[in-house]
Amino acid sequence: MNEDYGNAKTAYKKWFVKTVIFAVLLMIFAVALNITVDPYFHYHRPIIKYRLDNERYINDGIARNFDYDAMIIGNSLSQNFKTSQYDRLFGVKSVKLPYSGAGTMELWQALGRAIGRDETTVDILSYDTKHGTEYIDSYRPCRGYRNSVKEVIVCTDIEDTMRGYAWHRYNDYPDYLYDNSLLNDTAYVLNKDTFYRGTLYDLGLTLLGRDSTTFDDYSAWKRESGPVAACASLDHIEDRKDSDKRQLSDGDMERIYVNIAANMLPVITANPDIEFRLLIPPVSIAKWAERYNNSELEYTLSGYEYILSVLTAYDNVTVYGFDDVYELVTDLDRFCDTIHYDAEVSEWLIGEMSEQRHIITQDNYKDYIAAISGYYCDYDYISLNRYIDAG
Repeated sequence: MNEDYGNAKTAYKKWFVKTVIFAVLLMIFAVALNITVDPYFHYHRPIIKYRLDNERYINDGIARNFDYDAMIIGNSLSQNFKTSQYDRLFGVKSVKLPYSGAGTMELWQALGRAIGRDETTVDILSYDTKHGTEYIDSYRPCRGYRNSVKEVIVCTDIEDTMRGYAWHRYNDYPDYLYDNSLLNDTAYVLNKDTFYRGTLYDLGLTLLGRDSTTFDDYSAWKRESGPVAACASLDHIEDRKDSDKRQLSDGDMERIYVNIAANMLPVITANPDIEFRLLIPPVSIAKWAERYNNSELEYTLSGYEYILSVLTAYDNVTVYGFDDVYELVTDLDRFCDTIHYDAEVSEWLIGEMSEQRHIITQDNYKDYIAAISGYYCDYDYISLNRYIDAG
């Protein structure tokens, strides 16, 4: 009896040791495969076919290891842009880095990582509107991945720029992919999603002889559009009282400037040889109706003017604005909600930029704001109720 028990115990120990060894070897194999394939390009450029997916996990790797001299970066309004068109019209070799739902801080930190110089310290002149004093902020840009970049298109959202400098939509970012430390890479190489959704998927693409995702197709989408879809999120529109109209305050202006100074200007001023093409994309008349309904129409227009006054002052910044293309803004067949336009509009925007149209400068930004203010403040938003009611 004791001998049988001893034999069973010995057999169990051998089984346990073999199981542990097998599990360790399997883990080492998975880690080695993850590092070799590197589906999020954290260590090297792709060596097999790949899928571009999961923006916040893969974009930083694209910035680190792909070959390019220009990029398109922005929130979801940049997702339908085609790098092939950008390359052809501007004579560049570009990548696309869309960050759906991103705010100013996230976008410009990502851009700073991609093109920043680590040897430059930038002094930013700030103005404290509350106390009427100027002060200098010293900012050291983060280490750059690709210092051969000559220009970028940045999809610039006015409402995001008017928020606080640290505003962000998400709480959990894969920060372990954004630094140069190997100590936290276990979150990447020991990640089952990396293995199943990344490494195995890319191996499958390669073995089946399928093509990699193109940057034209990366994060691109096609959704149902039309007036009812564009107005679906709107409350019924009512006449406003003058007393309900929110105005831009000194505190609002200071918040906007701090956002620009903390997030955008360090990258712009640290890279004087890079052309920053800031695209302020058009939003639909339904979005302007939302601002009207929330009594934030005048507030937004005043903030818009202040943002332009700051950004157009830099020699390496070209601002493109399309809110004065009223035939597009009011064509709700081109929008799937209040802000998202179809792929054909994305193509048209890049084409107009290549022709150097719709450029806003220090000399014309006041006229631009005056023109769109006259249009949007006088628009008959109540006429949109027929689409709201139809939804």
